[in-house]
Amino acid sequence: MFAPLTSLWRGYRDSSLILRVTLALVLGAVVGLVGGPAVGQALAPLGELLMRLLKFIILPIVLFTLMAGINQGQAGRLGRIGRKVFLYYLVTSALAIIVGLTVASLLSPGEGMSLEGAASVSVPENPGILSVVLGIVPTNIIGAFAEQDLLGIIFTALVFGLAVAGLRQSQTHGELGERLAGLIEALNVVTLKVMSGILHVVPVGVFAIVAGTVAEQGMGTLLSLGDMVVVLYVALGVHLLVYIGLLKGFGVPLRAFFREARTPMATAFATQSSSGTLPLTLDAARRLGLSRGLYGFSLPLGATLNMDGAAIRIAISAVFAANVAGRRWISSACCRSWSSAP
Repeated sequence: MFAPLTSLWRGYRDSSLILRVTLALVLGAVVGLVGGPAVGQALAPLGELLMRLLKFIILPIVLFTLMAGINQGQAGRLGRIGRKVFLYYLVTSALAIIVGLTVASLLSPGEGMSLEGAASVSVPENPGILSVVLGIVPTNIIGAFAEQDLLGIIFTALVFGLAVAGLRQSQTHGELGERLAGLIEALNVVTLKVMSGILHVVPVGVFAIVAGTVAEQGMGTLLSLGDMVVVLYVALGVHLLVYIGLLKGFGVPLRAFFREARTPMATAFATQSSSGTLPLTLDAARRLGLSRGLYGFSLPLGATLNMDGAAIRIAISAVFAANVAGRRWISSACCRSWSSAP
């Protein structure tokens, strides 16, 4: 009786994840256009379920992956890794701003549009560097978990991971340290097992999110901002070429990289959330054979601090707003774009 359903499930389970996600993107767009808002509202709970599942698994994956990586002989490398990661994020964020401003200046989105009916808004004050640095240290560990504070969780994982590594080297508490390291490794394996189950529902959630978004916004909204959308995707394409150049420069095999990166990229496109896509990104890094200490530290940090897509969007929006207002953007816009990028 259930043989057809079993065969269907096996075919779904054994097919490529990127194939399932791509089909979900296409089908979601079609269903959203045809079905309209009613279908979008009906499918919304499925999309919300996916986002909740991804956010549910983010923190344990970050915590146990980083702690396990530190206790695999990588504790001494964290300082060197951290310096390189921060330098890389600084350079790529600057490149994202430059690409966004350059492409927007060449294509001039918003030129000829008027500001009739526009309302004035107050500009929020940017937080200082000191407050950002102090914000990395959570005042309450439980609060950091409850608020899904990735920087706070990374700090917590570093502190406790290094503490366990120190216990393992202690003459008096070495056995306790080994037991704790074994427990962390076991919890990491369990977390990855849970993650593998969540991956099966990703295409369903992507389908629901895309269908709901298209049904709610419709093609009219997209067409009304057509020039802005075109400029954004041209800039993203240029920035992708910059990354491809960096990958080739560092000797990374492009075919293997994009074979694993394409699923997180497609999911990020649908969910519009780098943090929500983080579990898939971590899984892709694991499949590429990267060091757990490296990707466990750099990827959660990058999902919070190195959002190049957001930086490009902010830069283009600054030029778009200047063109609509009939003003030429100046160098200060570049600085504000950089400092405002998440």
